[in-house]
Amino acid sequence: MVRESCQLNLERVRHAAARGLQFYASDRLYCAFQEFFQALFIARRVYPIAYNKWIQEQVSGWLGLPELYEELSPVLALRQLKDHELNQRAKQLRELLERWTLRLANRG
Repeated sequence: MVRESCQLNLERVRHAAARGLQFYASDRLYCAFQEFFQALFIARRVYPIAYNKWIQEQVSGWLGLPELYEELSPVLALRQLKDHELNQRAKQLRELLERWTLRLANRG
């Protein structure tokens, strides 16, 4: 359910950016980012501190995924709220969602 919600928000990024709604697209990207974390923690069966604080500690330490942490900061590092950049960030997060949540869920 969380993965589906994340994917829906990632789709909304694309549609909003295409309509020139950059602030809404940015908001949906951030919501998808938090849902991505939620999906990770559910897959690992770990209770997080928060989805917006102590990200490095939780991802690198608690989940033992330092390589994932290195891929996360660029997702929200926006220079400008431009359609193509928002869409690129949504694409990056979608790839991380697919790769990491499915990998962790399959570990059981």
